[in-house]
Amino acid sequence: MKKLTPQKVRFWMVTAGLAGAVVYAAGIAMEIKLISGAGVVMIAGALIFHLIFYRCPHCGKYLDRSRGDYCPYCGGELEEGE
Repeated sequence: MKKLTPQKVRFWMVTAGLAGAVVYAAGIAMEIKLISGAGVVMIAGALIFHLIFYRCPHCGKYLDRSRGDYCPYCGGELEEGE
């Protein structure tokens, strides 16, 4: 399986988080707890996905909130065109 780049992980985390927020808001607006609960689960899933997969492709360390072009631990390049 092809490894996810940090850019793709960040993209999918934000996308899933925003989708979860929309589902949550829709559930609140319609006053349906099951739908708002599904939104919360989507948001939590996006955060867990981020914690598991947002890692340096070279050393494998968690990148936390790093958005630079290089890993703060090993100095490896994080760009997609590796």
